[in-house]
Amino acid sequence: MSRLLVSSLVCLLSLGGTAFASGGGEGGGEGGGKPAAVIDSNIGVRGMVLKPADVISEPITGVRLNITQFSYPGVPERAACRTVIRVENDSSHKVAFYSLVRTFDTAKEALGTWMTPSGELTPGQSGEKLYSCKLARYMVLDRGAAGGWPNSCQVDGEERSPCPIQLTLDVNIDFLPAPAKGETGKAPAAKH
Repeated sequence: MSRLLVSSLVCLLSLGGTAFASGGGEGGGEGGGKPAAVIDSNIGVRGMVLKPADVISEPITGVRLNITQFSYPGVPERAACRTVIRVENDSSHKVAFYSLVRTFDTAKEALGTWMTPSGELTPGQSGEKLYSCKLARYMVLDRGAAGGWPNSCQVDGEERSPCPIQLTLDVNIDFLPAPAKGETGKAPAAKH
């Protein structure tokens, strides 16, 4: 394991369920007198089941997508923010897929799009990637990506469309709320 990954995991374990704070403040900037951005450990979703297309009669269960964003206290946001994307395959099939996650700040302004590739995972295997990030408050799981889940994936080495994988999602970022009636939202309505 790389030093950065080990350091990140040690930091997460030592902070436990407490909120993580970024010294950079909510709009970026270093020490501009703004309050620290906080990731509340009570936001996000745990164990949300995302089903494949209705035409799939026997979905493949046991695949979990875990997206965790954290920030080191007292460090400018661009250096402190990290996102760990982990995919666990507890199914009885070899799987490979990717999904697209779009992130937004507290003002619902777009921050970025993350491609979350699983790599090829055999039963019982998991894969993990660590990314630098901007601290996000909301996210959208894009179901419209033509080559991504739920539209396409590989199962036992065979390309499948639509993808039969049923995902279980754990993420510490809330889904972007749909705009109120009559409101002109800055971001697309949530797809999850």
